[in-house]
Amino acid sequence: MHPTSPLQFEAVDANTIPALEEVRDDVWALGLDMDGDHIPFSLLYLLRDADDALHVVDPGTDSLANFARVQHAVEALGGTLADIRTITVTHLHPDHLGMAARLRDASGAVVATSAPEAEALGRLNDTRLSPADVTALADAWGVPADRRAELLDAAGRAPDYPAPHIDKAYVDGETLPIPGFALTTVVTPGHTPGHLCLRDEARSLVFTGDHILPTMFAGLGLGGPTTTNPLADYVAGCERVAEFDDHEVLPGHGYRFTGLGERARESAAHHLRRTAEVEGELASHRGASVWEIASQLTWTAGFANLAGFFLYSALSQTAMHRDYVRQRREA
Repeated sequence: MHPTSPLQFEAVDANTIPALEEVRDDVWALGLDMDGDHIPFSLLYLLRDADDALHVVDPGTDSLANFARVQHAVEALGGTLADIRTITVTHLHPDHLGMAARLRDASGAVVATSAPEAEALGRLNDTRLSPADVTALADAWGVPADRRAELLDAAGRAPDYPAPHIDKAYVDGETLPIPGFALTTVVTPGHTPGHLCLRDEARSLVFTGDHILPTMFAGLGLGGPTTTNPLADYVAGCERVAEFDDHEVLPGHGYRFTGLGERARESAAHHLRRTAEVEGELASHRGASVWEIASQLTWTAGFANLAGFFLYSALSQTAMHRDYVRQRREA
């Protein structure tokens, strides 16, 4: 993996936000501020089409400061917010989708994502885990009685997701309506139910959102329940984008880079190491519950120190890996 943007690379190292930067003719990247200290910025991309209209990929976290930053960037390119025609979102997390509604109100642009992501967004906002749902999960996972209250509390504190109206829902392999570009959709679930990558073959670019990142590994199953296993989906998506190894990667965070095939394989292997750990526990303790398996795994903070949302997340991840092991055995 080789960084291709010194500006973004230095911003990551210095924990600052990178300024507007040209990637190719008619393609720019802009860093936007994020809440919290863990990840300092996300990356928004601006595309100028053959008719001089503008298009946004991943509008970022909603704030007046970020909105002003985008407006200044658009003006630096000789345009106005009214020139924005489309806003394409790789996935439903607020640091990627959050400012879509504000930008659409200012521009009249069409907001788009993948069809499964639009459906997942609707489910998250229409359906919350009830106490009965959490209790059923705790039963299935074998959670001790004295630890269940914090799971109920964590479910009750689940954040609201931004809910702009989705005007266009893409299926895999569609071409975006951007004159002068042949940008096609590559649906890569796993991080979220319908995570969307975008490939520009002519420019040798691939927008990967949070599917493949240069400085961290994507979390899995972070968009609500699905009928498929997020890990299995993610591994398949890694194999798919690895085929674009000659493309430059434009990620949702971090910095632009080349070496997509290598990084995709590293990303899949990172998660499969936890699968191997779970598989070892299942082999040693046949019939072990999710709680029992999780308590024996390696966690950065130590399993005994996990509480609330972090405990819920650890158990969810363990269940996902256990189910993946079972699927492979049955295949």
